[in-house]
Amino acid sequence: MTTTAEVNDFAGRLAELVDRVRAGDEVLLTHENKPVARLVSASEEATPPQTVFKVRSLHGHRVLTPVISQAEIAEELFGQ
Repeated sequence: MTTTAEVNDFAGRLAELVDRVRAGDEVLLTHENKPVARLVSASEEATPPQTVFKVRSLHGHRVLTPVISQAEIAEELFGQ
């Protein structure tokens, strides 16, 4: 669930908003009804892994592809 809070009200509601984030919610901070920041849990599960790309040649064209091993490809395609 996403909770919205205006930046001007943020300081007075900080403890409440942190409690919401701890409970698994997301807090969207706005200024004049425009999103400016998002508060989310800092747990490792909530942080997406960084994807690293590599420049490869495909039929004479340079393309960006994720760095992935043969085993990871097999796991994703075949579940093995």
